[in-house]
Amino acid sequence: MSSKPFIAFLAALFISTTALAHSTQSSTNGYELYSWKIKNHWYYSLLPGTKRSKSYEEITSADLVKRDSAGLKAALETVPRGEVVRWMSDAPEGAGRSASGKALNIKHPSRTRIKNIKAICDRLGIKLRLS
Repeated sequence: MSSKPFIAFLAALFISTTALAHSTQSSTNGYELYSWKIKNHWYYSLLPGTKRSKSYEEITSADLVKRDSAGLKAALETVPRGEVVRWMSDAPEGAGRSASGKALNIKHPSRTRIKNIKAICDRLGIKLRLS
């Protein structure tokens, strides 16, 4: 039996394994979670972490904002296991107001709500860090 097909097989296996490992790596900056309350409802925005501050428009982007715990749970289900989510207690500098002057009061909810969301993260294998 020729060794060329076997070497080709090993090379293909190595390449596919490396590609799979590379595609499933976690984000080096994790994720950032922002929360705020409007008229008895909590709103959440989950964004990929970066080394730069987020703007009001990024945090409140309609496709990112989730309402109440059920909406947040759906967003958290897209985060890979083992990933870190930093729950921000304040808006980044300059993100507290929009260009039109709308205010955004980023804050953590009650301890009970935090515990419930932490339990969701634990079940999903996500590391939740309050910042």
